[in-house]
Amino acid sequence: MAAWTLRVPVVQALFTQIATPHLLGSLGLVPVLDQATAALNRVDRRAFFNRFEQHHAVQYFYEPFLEAFDPELRKELGVWYTPPEIVEYMVARVDTVLREELDVPDGLADPRVYVLDPCCCGTGAYLVEVLEKIAQTLDEKGADALVAGDVKKAAMERVFGFEILPAPFVIAHMQLGLLLQNMHLPLAEHERVGVFLTNALTGWESPHKHGQLSALPELEAERDAAEKVKQELPILVVLGNPPYNGFAGVSTAEEGELLAAYKSGLSDWGVTKHYLDDLYIRFFRVAERRIAEMGNRGGCLFHLQRLMDLGSFLCHRPATPSWLVQQVLA
Repeated sequence: MAAWTLRVPVVQALFTQIATPHLLGSLGLVPVLDQATAALNRVDRRAFFNRFEQHHAVQYFYEPFLEAFDPELRKELGVWYTPPEIVEYMVARVDTVLREELDVPDGLADPRVYVLDPCCCGTGAYLVEVLEKIAQTLDEKGADALVAGDVKKAAMERVFGFEILPAPFVIAHMQLGLLLQNMHLPLAEHERVGVFLTNALTGWESPHKHGQLSALPELEAERDAAEKVKQELPILVVLGNPPYNGFAGVSTAEEGELLAAYKSGLSDWGVTKHYLDDLYIRFFRVAERRIAEMGNRGGCLFHLQRLMDLGSFLCHRPATPSWLVQQVLA
């Protein structure tokens, strides 16, 4: 039923194809899917969902699954679960800063505030929390049903996420779809939320040349929609938990250019340049460029522990929050 319930053309095309018997047979997937079905049918759903809230249950499932299924891929892409308490705090902090420092009285609920989680948004934890914060603000203002529809509009038009792995991409769409459904704001047949399957570290410059993806035009449309967000929309808030990898290896030419400004003059400080070839730093630079160089106000908030890890790595000493703040202020 996924092709009917997930409002994403690229996912619909994928699931429609794998649901075709002769394609499944030629790929040798029938026994694999039968085994998966048998395993899932042994799960006591009531007990499972009584233990976790539904959207948290899916998140808890995904990281252990990837660890067992492909631990090297998990490590390479820096897939680490973010505790819900961290997500809740970060979104609340962003909302407060918007209200108190950027003169946006309604915070994240203001229709001028465009939000992006580019850091492999995963299963959509940050996006779900942002939409719940918007709903809370509207409820506190006594919004009627018409205004409450702004939550759905925000999910479609100004709260965005980028993900490079298909599995969490699908889960994020499911999470956000369930959230809107539970708010009695279900997506219509031709509506979708703003989560896109894309490499978040490329495609920020316009014009951008691409090869044609004639075999899967839906994937090409997905890429183009993501690049519209990257190049055209006035992103005010960037938040998330960037993937962490101590040395992310050789990057594409476009990704390499991201860190040129950071690497300039490093030798004067005795710091090896490759220490900055971390996925976290690449995402931090994307956020900095998008906010400071492509816009004129706003900010980014990433999971602090990663920045503390970087401080330890560069300076060969333990990094504490107070030490980190001192270095930033200096």
